[in-house]
Amino acid sequence: MKTVWYDYSKIESRNGTAVAMGNFDGLHKGHMKLLSMLMDVSQDNGLHSMVYTFDVHPVNAIKGANTLKLIADNEYKEELLSACNLDALFFEKFEDVKDLSPEEFVRDILVEKLNMKVAVVGLHNHYGKNSEGDVKLLRELGQKYGFLVHMIKPLYFDDVLCSSTKIRECIENGDVEMAAELLGRPFKITKPVVVGKKLGRELGYPTANMIPEPGQLIPKDGVYATNAYVDGAAYKAITNVGNDPTVGDDGKLQVETHIIGFDGDVYNETLEIEFLYKIRDEQKFDNLEALKAQLAEDEKVRLS
Repeated sequence: MKTVWYDYSKIESRNGTAVAMGNFDGLHKGHMKLLSMLMDVSQDNGLHSMVYTFDVHPVNAIKGANTLKLIADNEYKEELLSACNLDALFFEKFEDVKDLSPEEFVRDILVEKLNMKVAVVGLHNHYGKNSEGDVKLLRELGQKYGFLVHMIKPLYFDDVLCSSTKIRECIENGDVEMAAELLGRPFKITKPVVVGKKLGRELGYPTANMIPEPGQLIPKDGVYATNAYVDGAAYKAITNVGNDPTVGDDGKLQVETHIIGFDGDVYNETLEIEFLYKIRDEQKFDNLEALKAQLAEDEKVRLS
């Protein structure tokens, strides 16, 4: 897969492209259904397959940075899409196209710049200034400018809509199991490890500490069963999300992970944490001995 930022000339479009456009935050199972259709139509028609997305999520571009917490940043999005056998991933500068009418956007960007011959979109796809364009209009424009439109119906699990919005809601409510069901893999965060107070080590449960950024999506406060990846090796772990009410004194939100069976040094290393299920809510203990006893129970749950 070739990743291109902003430069249309670097896209191979001479024979035409099949384009899936959207934000693709998290690349969930609904997105994968759409990309499967994209690959099929591009191969059937000899077209260059492309995902067209934005450098900044439109909500954050319009309403301000960190307004919408994302499931996956651009780097992770690129990593996920690279496994889909696409020909190209194109990042558009949102500021350059946000004021184009739906027809201007389709005609000037998708048709003229990208030579789009097939558009693959979801039912609720919107585009153009103020998101005024919809699938109905896209089909009308397809007849006018000579491209086909394939629309993918929404994906449901029972009565739960598979969408980035629903996944964010699940994560923020601590339901990381449902989030994983919709994503097709566990929700994860990747951050450098910072030096903490080292109280966990004194208790016999050393932790790798991360400080989330303001715009980072993390699960609701609580203790979670997790997987931790150190230099590519997977370890079972327990992760506390919160402000450490028993020993914390600054109220700062932290993600603290005890990596079971690992005694190495991960300070300043980048750690990947996958959230599997919630063990319990975060709570304040009367003393450190009570906290230590609970940590032992949490570890038993993770190892069971």
